[in-house]
Amino acid sequence: MHKITVFSKEGCHLCERAIDTLRELSNENVFDLEIVDISKDRTLLERYVLRIPVVRLDGEDVFEAEQIALPEDCKNNLGNLVRHMY
Repeated sequence: MHKITVFSKEGCHLCERAIDTLRELSNENVFDLEIVDISKDRTLLERYVLRIPVVRLDGEDVFEAEQIALPEDCKNNLGNLVRHMY
């Protein structure tokens, strides 16, 4: 089974949109969804703070904020990611 990880932090509206979109997509597709709060880990915070949300598929970062910031980009890019996993 594929695993999608979203690096985020509380109060990030772009992160919330990406997570909500992935949760909707999980209703039709099977994958593990992990949400990682970067504010709980100094190393992750330093690495991702200016890039969140960062979406990782099976251990590889595939999208950063600029690629999924707009609602339509978020829906299309994450939808394509999930559909192409299978």
